[in-house]
Amino acid sequence: MKDHTKAVLFDLDGTLWDSGKSVVDAWNVILAQEDLPQISAEQMRSVMGFSMDDIWQTLFPTCEKARGKQVMKRCECFENAYIRSHGGMLFEHVREVLSQMSEQYMVGIISNCQAGYIEAFLAYYGLEDYVDFTRAFGDFHKQKAENIQDIIRENKIKEAIYIGDIENDYLSAKKANVPFLLAKYGFGPFPYAPYVESVKEIPACVELYFEKGREA
Repeated sequence: MKDHTKAVLFDLDGTLWDSGKSVVDAWNVILAQEDLPQISAEQMRSVMGFSMDDIWQTLFPTCEKARGKQVMKRCECFENAYIRSHGGMLFEHVREVLSQMSEQYMVGIISNCQAGYIEAFLAYYGLEDYVDFTRAFGDFHKQKAENIQDIIRENKIKEAIYIGDIENDYLSAKKANVPFLLAKYGFGPFPYAPYVESVKEIPACVELYFEKGREA
């Protein structure tokens, strides 16, 4: 039976999939139209997990601020549409794990992406039924720690765990006072335990945490 007081909260990029190629392809269409330099997959990968504002400032630090906001908005909108039709690289076992987790716990995706990106991911793979709530940076322009806290409060969650792949995910979970599980297979592994080396290991670790609480 599903426990509505417990939640498994996932990061998206580097934790559930790799959308890097699709994102780069989409952005480069808009950047070409705006006569701005093209970006590489390596550049995009280096900023995956950042908020959209931070991504733009990192990739285009000399771009005039007002123009940057306008171009970034175009990139975001085109990227969402592109993702809905092209998808990305879904990590192995994600569908099975989300299905299993959704039968036992509340499931959420909290990401530093733009509004509409998580929905595009879910729509492309038909995963909507496995996810109870989502929250993106672009929804309310709040940092990840605040979004984690908001989701927990709004849904009356008593116990939660956050799963992510980069140090910022860990710091956000720590700030939100939520236990963290490192997806070591992701974009930015760093020295931390507990961790999983593949998606299929997640259910066992989550079950252990909820059985033993914060000592797991």
